[in-house]
Amino acid sequence: MDRTEFVERILKRFEGLETARRPWVSTWRDLADYMLPRKGNFGLGGQLSHGPEAGDELIFDSTPLHALELLASALGGLLTNPALPWFEMRVKDREKGDSAEVRRFLQEARERMVSVLNAEDTGFQAHVHELYLDIALMGTAAMYVEADPESVVRFSTRPLGEAYVAESAQGVVDTVFRKYRITLRQAWQEWGEACSEHIRERVRENPEEKVEILHAVFPRTDRDPFGIGVSNFPWACVYLETSSRHLLEESGYMEMPYMVPRWAKAAGDTYGRGPGLTALSDVRVLNAMARTALMAAEKMSDPPLMVPDDGFLGPVRSGPGGLSYYRAGSSDRIEALPVRSDLRAAEQMMAERRDSIRRIFLNEQLQPSEGPGISATEAVIRQSEKMRVLGPVLGRLQTEFLSPLIKRVFNIMHRAGALPRFPEGLQRNDVEVRYTSPVTRAQRQYEAQGLAQVMEYLSPLVGGGDAFGIMDNFDTDRVARHAADLFGVPADYLRQEDEVRQAREGKSHAGSQAQTAQTVDQMARVAKTLSEARMDAPNALTELVRLFGGSLGALQSVMSGGPVPQTESTPSQEESDHA
Repeated sequence: MDRTEFVERILKRFEGLETARRPWVSTWRDLADYMLPRKGNFGLGGQLSHGPEAGDELIFDSTPLHALELLASALGGLLTNPALPWFEMRVKDREKGDSAEVRRFLQEARERMVSVLNAEDTGFQAHVHELYLDIALMGTAAMYVEADPESVVRFSTRPLGEAYVAESAQGVVDTVFRKYRITLRQAWQEWGEACSEHIRERVRENPEEKVEILHAVFPRTDRDPFGIGVSNFPWACVYLETSSRHLLEESGYMEMPYMVPRWAKAAGDTYGRGPGLTALSDVRVLNAMARTALMAAEKMSDPPLMVPDDGFLGPVRSGPGGLSYYRAGSSDRIEALPVRSDLRAAEQMMAERRDSIRRIFLNEQLQPSEGPGISATEAVIRQSEKMRVLGPVLGRLQTEFLSPLIKRVFNIMHRAGALPRFPEGLQRNDVEVRYTSPVTRAQRQYEAQGLAQVMEYLSPLVGGGDAFGIMDNFDTDRVARHAADLFGVPADYLRQEDEVRQAREGKSHAGSQAQTAQTVDQMARVAKTLSEARMDAPNALTELVRLFGGSLGALQSVMSGGPVPQTESTPSQEESDHA
């Protein structure tokens, strides 16, 4: 396939994606106009459709904006909080993962990845908030993750107005076309002599002139999996200049560089639906109510006037200090037109709409509950119940955003040599990512509560010494490690199983030696007592000596664990009982 035919195929496929996306654009524009005007980038090349002005002409109440910002901020704090360990790395094989060298590698690799994600020059924390705003408002968001020679990885949340996506047969976004506009100077900096003749000629005369670029990423179907070169990478990367149909660059990616999470998706849809779409009708009504209430209040504070048609000279001046002249002897006066408006009823209706919008944006679950003081246990339970509301959202975000994001970052850092060296016998496919965000931990609380309830139920039967051996039914080591896993204890806090076994053997040996020393000490005290006892008068000790052979040495032998000496005669039953 020659270059011209290849470019025409790319442009034709883009036309199909643009046609499939067109029905969504009007809804997205309404969402942006009513709740976040700066997201209204659905014009040419992803530019703002309303121009540089504020674009808030339709907004008369800021409740939807505040509710949206609160939801986006809460998602950032719960899922990708820079101050909390929101993911950890583990090995699928438990035997490999218990190695000290592997544990050190995983811990150091995680720390380096966290450092990259939290670094200012990578832009993750700044751009991930924009992604949460997009997904909460529009239901769909797009983040581009690329390798960078300076910061290793660079993150960029792209406006939804630039993105055109398609799904695979499994419902996974595997194709992203992005159309955007840049200046001629930026295009020249990016591609240099590979630019079209138009860019090369005009870049010196008008470097700020805009040019439209199309970036296409899609899976390669004609590649050689064992081949060498970017043409055999799993994902194709194509840059086109749309006006001149000029091919700027053709390369590839080892992983999908675009993360396209959806809040919720109806069957058959490609783009998602978020809380913003659910709240759109309430937002429209609230703004209409607010506009009407403002007009009513304005009429009440500055009511219209009734003026006779011939009683006054000149225009009527109703402003402060205004003078209006009327004919002498005329009884006509200026009167206010009666205006009756129930602002309390309007305010109550608006309050109900505001509460509905806040509930749709999950503000009740995300804000701390007000009321009397409660115990710490009850607070944990309430918080867990609130976090479980985000369970379905978390599942989709993990699948479509968090998991591919971490894998992409891990692989980029590995290829750039920014990760520690892999231990012998450990491969990249052996490593998996586990999420330890507050939402994930809250979802796993049910399992931890079940374990605690079992132990609480059995505690009366076990007692202090477990006389019935009930705890023998439990593998306590496995229970302890599983409990640590449920509550997100870092893996490097736990000892290796071999170290635990050695520590127990050391404790057992030390306990045996202590018991032997205690027995010897007790026997020494008994021997000392026997050596000081008087044997010239009958007592219990002389009877014991007589029973065990008639000598004090025989009795001492028996007390120290020796054999019972044989005697010539055995006392009768009465003598024994009497003794």
